[in-house]
Amino acid sequence: MASAAAPGSIVGIYYDARREVAPGDAIVTGTGRTYLVIQARRQTRGAHVGRWHLRCAVADGPPPAGTRVHPLRWYRRAARKEARRG
Repeated sequence: MASAAAPGSIVGIYYDARREVAPGDAIVTGTGRTYLVIQARRQTRGAHVGRWHLRCAVADGPPPAGTRVHPLRWYRRAARKEARRG
């Protein structure tokens, strides 16, 4: 899945990882697309406790030197029940 967001755009990403994510870190996909973390909040209640809710800026190139990098592997989300009824 490729993101259509242009470099400089602000996007929201859900990130399922047990590692700490903080503003200033970078998220890098398998294709090399880089997202710079602006805000990070860890979910504490509900079905996905521990999931990170990130606001990120789409970067124009690789992450800056010295930036902590987290890998991201996209996965398909399940279809919503309302969308499957037709």
